[in-house]
Amino acid sequence: MTINKVERCPYSRMGHSGLALVGEMARISGLDDLCQRISPKKNPHIPERDIVRTLCGLICQGKTDFDNVRQVMDDDFFKYGLGVSKVPSAEIMRQRFKSLALEGNLARHLPGCSVNLYKKSGMQPETVRAGDQEMVRLDVDVSIMDNSDTKKEGAEYTYDNRFGFAPIFAHFGNGWLVNLELRPGNVHSAGPGTRDFLDDSLEYGQRMVSEYPLLTIMDSGFDSAELIKTLHARKGTEFIIKHNLRREPEWKWLEEAQSNAVHTQPFKNRKEKGVKYFGSIRRTVSGIESPVRMVYEVTEITSKNGQPYLLPIVRINAFWTSLETSEKEIIRLYRERGTSEQYHSELKTDMDMERLPSGNFEINRAFLHLGMLVYNMLRVVSRDMVISRALGLKKASRRRTKTVINNVMFMCGRIVRGGRILRLKLACPPAWHQFFARLFYRLQQA
Repeated sequence: MTINKVERCPYSRMGHSGLALVGEMARISGLDDLCQRISPKKNPHIPERDIVRTLCGLICQGKTDFDNVRQVMDDDFFKYGLGVSKVPSAEIMRQRFKSLALEGNLARHLPGCSVNLYKKSGMQPETVRAGDQEMVRLDVDVSIMDNSDTKKEGAEYTYDNRFGFAPIFAHFGNGWLVNLELRPGNVHSAGPGTRDFLDDSLEYGQRMVSEYPLLTIMDSGFDSAELIKTLHARKGTEFIIKHNLRREPEWKWLEEAQSNAVHTQPFKNRKEKGVKYFGSIRRTVSGIESPVRMVYEVTEITSKNGQPYLLPIVRINAFWTSLETSEKEIIRLYRERGTSEQYHSELKTDMDMERLPSGNFEINRAFLHLGMLVYNMLRVVSRDMVISRALGLKKASRRRTKTVINNVMFMCGRIVRGGRILRLKLACPPAWHQFFARLFYRLQQA
């Protein structure tokens, strides 16, 4: 039998079931209390919690424009799913969010909500081992947000000649966003404010995983004496920072490696052959009494396609570190940070957060921080999806944000009212119902 007609039933409250999870996580994160505390207006017709919850409900579906609220203004499921009393119009939401961002300084408070969400949702840290020490890695990096063809405040040409912003991110190894900061596109990685951002990120991170030390990993853009000194002086924190060679002669590094390397191994790929040298030295850093360890990997390439070079090609990788474990282990830990680029992509592309909705920098800053909180809500769901192995998905250690949005946020359901109770009835297989209900009730009790 085929479908012959499509009709609308005005009495059925059907919609995206994942909104119910977002509403519960907004509550346990302390977002409601925060909105009430920083509200510029007292006793408004539409409370600030409804404004921010509505935005969370839109962002978790990949809708990042204030005008997207027009699609759900008359949607009872959206209202009941998120637990809001009234869905605001696009104009009211824009004005009230502007007040929260500019007068209430919303962006400064939102990272604390992620800390509450991490603790109350039952998230567990993903640890790495360096020697006998077990730590939680904290990757810090800058990612470009392309906002070309706009005139937004703070949008500038970036280091790769794109027009937009250069926000800085700090996240755990499992992708949980600890902190972020929106910055103009022309700000250097280690530019003004980076030290304060690093201090704040370490503070948030240690509050979340107080039982483990943090291992902060950063690329060569953060190679500065100020940041090394900050990390070196902080207790409960180790670090690996890639060294910026600047104008150091390659032949000096090769001489050092040939004389003092603790380990060598042949280097060979499809075209090139040579030798790899591994070792470490100590260098003085301004403001630190004792020299800081630097691990190096020097590759001497002697031939290509069977043709020997008259002079070898030298490639150098060097890393500042506070760890005393083996050189190969330091290099392995650093190279595992490549996954962090995928997390940036999930926030910018899967959630469509790259092109920010306002022309005002502070409003965009607050909006990006709210996006960080919603991203972490999706990570809570992602973790439970990995634990629930009976969902029919491929075996994996993590689920992409797009997978969470498509499978959970967009899960179809119906809200039924009866006996002064709202019931959410899911249209899904039994395994998905068990997964959803288990997570929902756990959040309710948090």
